[in-house]
Amino acid sequence: MRYFILGLLLAAGACSNAQLRDSAKIYRVRPAYELPVAGGLLVASSFGFKALDKVAAFTEADLARLDPAKVNGFDRPVIFKDPAMVARAQSRADFFLNFSIASPVVLMLDRKIRKDWLDMLSLYLAAHVVDNAVYFAAAFPIRRARPFTYNAEVPVALRIGDAKSNSFFSGHTSFSATSTFFLAKVLTDYNHIRGWKRAGIYAIASVPPALVGYYRVQAARHFRTDVLLGFAVGAASGILVPELHKQLNRTKRVSLSPYITPAGQSGFCLNYRF
Repeated sequence: MRYFILGLLLAAGACSNAQLRDSAKIYRVRPAYELPVAGGLLVASSFGFKALDKVAAFTEADLARLDPAKVNGFDRPVIFKDPAMVARAQSRADFFLNFSIASPVVLMLDRKIRKDWLDMLSLYLAAHVVDNAVYFAAAFPIRRARPFTYNAEVPVALRIGDAKSNSFFSGHTSFSATSTFFLAKVLTDYNHIRGWKRAGIYAIASVPPALVGYYRVQAARHFRTDVLLGFAVGAASGILVPELHKQLNRTKRVSLSPYITPAGQSGFCLNYRF
């Protein structure tokens, strides 16, 4: 992990000493609207996670219906992970997740980015709002038992209760990838980094979410396919939200604005003027 930190510090440090190529902002952001809406939606999502845990509850009758033979061959080995390794693997997954979420602070070492810190905060929260929206859209309707619930070596008391059938997909991996790929996207956009240097920064950014996914699998909390999809969704959220705002900055015919329905639901509205 020290190599991840060193790589990003070197990239950010080198960029911070470069001359400004363009005084104009890279992204078109409206913090006065986007920041409170995104922040409010993230706060509201905490209630969504609690509700999901209840929806994903398991009983002993649910356990009786589980059959490891019905799990595809690529995912099936995860079921039989050593229960004694769970606590250690889970602890490491949490560490790399927390590290990933905090990692965009590295962007503040770049003076060009630092002057737009409010825009960056708005974009970062918006990226996580999008990621959460996709996660909830999949996790609420799709019931997939966590790998360890299949394992008879795990005590029944640990295999029943809340949050046992929300394996699809890995939220930890997705949240981590959103954070680190957001960092890579903003860093390379602001400093006009292209080619192999850009690919190298994205490769560094992929390490923390890959480790989160690896340890979630080792803890038998997710199948391999759950982790792969979570990585893809998170990476897309971290890249596409800034990219959309970058495109908005290129044309005044397109605008992104928050909205609130009479029922109290909120989100973002994309408008195109012909």
